[in-house]
Amino acid sequence: MGTSTLSRFQRGALAQLVNEGNKSYQVMADALGVAKATISYELDRVKPYDPELAQQDADRKRRNCGRRSMLTAALATLITNHLRLTWSPETIAAAYNLSTASIYNWLNRGWLPFKLTDLPNRNVRQHRVSENRGKFTSGTSIEQRPTTVNQRLEAVQDL
Repeated sequence: MGTSTLSRFQRGALAQLVNEGNKSYQVMADALGVAKATISYELDRVKPYDPELAQQDADRKRRNCGRRSMLTAALATLITNHLRLTWSPETIAAAYNLSTASIYNWLNRGWLPFKLTDLPNRNVRQHRVSENRGKFTSGTSIEQRPTTVNQRLEAVQDL
């Protein structure tokens, strides 16, 4: 078993097991169906153990985890104004040192008051340079070789 997070109900059950006393971490972990490390971490979180305080601490840590978005109200206004001026997200990203993917993510999540369908050149396919891999561009083509080579009448010259 790996370390897991306890629910509010499990924290209440853990508090009862702790109040009964003389139980090892392994016995409490088996009773709750979690790892022994989870019990150890949970009991070290709040001393003396109070399930309500432990739940509040877990909720606070859950709210603070994860990566924060760098989208602020001022930046959202700036991006929206430039989109209304028919700037593309790529142009805005280059001008203000942002990531193009971030702007598109904010648009997809609805964090910016602008529709994807209203973007300039939306869904217009970009024409790319034709593929050149696997094509021989140097040397003489085999179709242009002399006819004497096809007849194989001349001897091979030593180099």
